[in-house]
Amino acid sequence: MSVQSLTPPQDITWTRMSFSRDMIDTNFADGVFGPKWRPSLAVYFYVVPEEETADAYPNSRIVYLKLTCSITGWNPSEALRDAHLTAKQSGSFDDLQSTLWEVITASGWASKYWPCLGAIMQVAVYPNDPQGVAPDDYPYIMDFEPKKRELFEAVTEGSEVLSGTTDTTSLSKGSTSVKSTEYSGSAGFKIGAFGASASTKTNKSDTTVTQNQTDTSREARETLSRTTSSSQMYQLFNGYHLGSNRALFVVAPRPHTVSNPSQTEFNLIDGERKLEGIQEVFLVIHMPRSMAGFCVQAGLDTGHETTTVAPAYTVRMKPRDNDDFPDDHTLPPDPPDPPPETPVKQLVITRRVIQSCGTFDENGNFILRQVLEPRRPPDMVVGEVAWPVRPTRSRLRSAPNDASVKSDVANTLNLQQSLINRSMLDVASSVTYEARSFVESDVFKSLVANAVRTANISLNTLANKGYLNRRLSGLLTKNQVTTLGQLFSNPKVGPEAADAVASRSSIIDKLLRSARPLDE
Repeated sequence: MSVQSLTPPQDITWTRMSFSRDMIDTNFADGVFGPKWRPSLAVYFYVVPEEETADAYPNSRIVYLKLTCSITGWNPSEALRDAHLTAKQSGSFDDLQSTLWEVITASGWASKYWPCLGAIMQVAVYPNDPQGVAPDDYPYIMDFEPKKRELFEAVTEGSEVLSGTTDTTSLSKGSTSVKSTEYSGSAGFKIGAFGASASTKTNKSDTTVTQNQTDTSREARETLSRTTSSSQMYQLFNGYHLGSNRALFVVAPRPHTVSNPSQTEFNLIDGERKLEGIQEVFLVIHMPRSMAGFCVQAGLDTGHETTTVAPAYTVRMKPRDNDDFPDDHTLPPDPPDPPPETPVKQLVITRRVIQSCGTFDENGNFILRQVLEPRRPPDMVVGEVAWPVRPTRSRLRSAPNDASVKSDVANTLNLQQSLINRSMLDVASSVTYEARSFVESDVFKSLVANAVRTANISLNTLANKGYLNRRLSGLLTKNQVTTLGQLFSNPKVGPEAADAVASRSSIIDKLLRSARPLDE
């Protein structure tokens, strides 16, 4: 029988297991760094020594994992550069396609920063050799931290209170129970000479009881085995599926609040709140000692927003449901299909996935082995959605001191954020959207459609190259639609409108057909 000595808690010595390989800059001499705005993730592991768990778990291993996600905005310029290079090397790159890519590059939207407005983190643990392993014998997650962060707002005129997580995690001597890292602040109000305040609970591990003499050092030696630090964002957070071999974590920006004018002014800076920073999750994994090794797969979905002018004939994305904005709200519902020239917000949901495996040697050491991951786009699109823009900044500029306007703007931003959050969850739940590269997404095609409205390419040239039906080209010319730019700028093209609308999407598909990325 092993006996744990009363040694001070030790820091966990993490070893990197898997990471986003495309974020490694391997060219020192060029003086250029890799992609700046691309979310990334990494997984670290630590195998608890067998002598520390032999009594409590004689037939099991305990492994600690740390999932680290860098949640950032996104810039599609790298994806466009790679697609352009693929098109040039395809052997079927003609002068019209070259002109189109010049127009896309000159339009400028690819150089903008697309902020992140939602994130979903996932991690799963598998047997190294799943052959013959029953679900009961799969590794499973015993505990993880943080579990949640929520927003509490005082009913009175007080400040918002967000339950948060500390940056230090501790484990008990049993090695499988994680000390809660959740804490919350306090709220209060004051009206004239009268006021009140209330403190919410905190789960910090260094809390002591008044009038009791304690030996902090001895208490730590008796109760804690190891500690580690983690980075947390000041945003909403929820974890799911504890007790299975996988876990899912949803991160969303906290909503805007309008408790008092000064707070409203602070909360409405730069419109929607964005997700920017590092979010880490600590996990305790249980697996049978007879298991030769294990594999880890982690994924990060991030939703990135861009704004464009609505070409209703090319935005072929999920329409906005009427209940996205409640009927009883003071804001009137928007039409399901925005007319041309209407600003439209578009959300592109990308996914990053990393994988790694390893085996245990005769001494219980975990030996990593290289895993040949499937070839996939570095920013695989797994969902997209569009919705009409509701005015916020223009309303604030027109009435900067009107409290009711500020309240309505905050409500509008919250409703839009709610739509984004639900869209992210819908994508995570749906199996109807086929994952694709960004240049194959409808958002990309709609942005291209806006860009080509300045293209001075004759419809006769398009017909000669096979991009447009010759009969339709002649009919459009009779209606004073003679160039590609006019075709995409003019929503009304006479009696041939239906065929013309259909031709727009077909032309975009044909012009981009040589820019397909490598197969997954």
